[in-house]
Order: sequence, then structure tokens, then C-alpha cells
Amino acid sequence: MDTLKTFADAHSITFPLLSDDGSRTITAWGILNKEATGKTAGIPHPGTFVINTQGRIESRSFEQAYTERETAASILEQLTPPALLPKGTNEVTGQHLLVRTRQSDAIAAPGHHLLLTADVIPGAGMHVYAPGQQGYIAVDLSIDPSPNLKTASAVFPASKSFVFGPDKEKVQVFDAPFRITQDVALTLTPAMRQLATAKGTLTIAGALQYQACNERVCFPPETLKVSWTVVLTPIER
Repeated sequence: MDTLKTFADAHSITFPLLSDDGSRTITAWGILNKEATGKTAGIPHPGTFVINTQGRIESRSFEQAYTERETAASILEQLTPPALLPKGTNEVTGQHLLVRTRQSDAIAAPGHHLLLTADVIPGAGMHVYAPGQQGYIAVDLSIDPSPNLKTASAVFPASKSFVFGPDKEKVQVFDAPFRITQDVALTLTPAMRQLATAKGTLTIAGALQYQACNERVCFPPETLKVSWTVVLTPIER
């Protein structure tokens, strides 16, 4: 309890912290790391449970590496309906659509997972093609390779069927505003640790590629540059 109080005071933590004497609680929850020995004996597998006000578990999130953690904000954003999430503030305008970007956390440390979002708003009467649609340039969000990042695949919502042209071709499209999400992990390289110690900023760059069409014609493909900026902070110890 003394160790927890020292940590809580140092970081201005006001919510209760559990001193799990004898690892009874983590054993009851089934997350005791039975392979840990010596000084690490009795520790849990790193993870996060989200519990609602009725005491029911809404989600579980566990990492393979204890050094990488999803932030609380990124977990909550994944559980929140897209319509209830804040809108992005950084706008990029293309010929036939608008993109607004934001991220779950404005401040993060090396090892943190962030959730990046790109809100795509097609122009009036326009649609873009869903991933996997053959014969057209499907919409795609890519993150520029960087030693500062580890990226997962972008996640798209469900598309809708659309009958296109005189041939009555059935295709999968997005013809209303939709949100793309992208998980990224900030790496634990010496350069990133140094930048975090200096409270520097990291710009995550990427590109949105798409081909827009209306009911009569398809327009040339376009690639828009998008970005997210995160202020780095050292790992809490």
C-alpha cells in the first residue's frame, strides 16, 4: 500500500488502487501469470477490463507484450458507436470527398496503442468503392512506414450494395459519411524514448486512396495526404 500511495501521489492519481495482497483478486479473475517466478511471482497478465455500471464486463483487452498497452481512451473509442464520437478537426478536401482526422489520445508514451480515425464524407451524389470490390480502385487508408510505429490493418464499416450504370452492375460502395479506424503502436526505440523525454511531437503520416463515381460517370482516382500529431510523454514508472 505504501508503494501504491507513493506512485499515486507522484502522478496525481485520485481513483482507488488495489493492493492485491497474495494475488487473490487476479487469481479469482483468472489472469495470474503462473510462469512468473522470483521477484515477478504473483503478477497478472497485462490487460484491461471495462465494466459497466451494472457490474457486467463490456470488454477485455490483453497484450502479448507487457511493454505495449492500449490506452484507456483507445479502448473506450472502440466501444463507442461512431455517431457518438467527436468529429475530426483536421480537414483535407479532395475533388469528390472530405476527410476529417483525429486520434484517441493527444498525448501518449512509447509503447502505447492509439486509435486513429479518418471520417470520410463523400460529395453529394458520390460514392466510393469498398475494400475488395473488383474492377475499381477501392478506398484504402495506408500509414507511411516509420521506425516509430507498428501498424495494424485499417478497419472499415459495412458497405452497401449499389446498382451502377446501364449494365446494372452490382457493386459494394460507401455513399454516405463513414469512419475508418487504424490501430498504431508507438515503438520503444531509443530514439522514441529520447523524443518522449523531451516532450516532443510525432507526426503520423498516411494517405487515403479512392475512386469516386456518381450514377453516370467514374472519375480518375485520387490520393489525399492525411496526418495525425501526437505529443509524446515519458513512460510512467
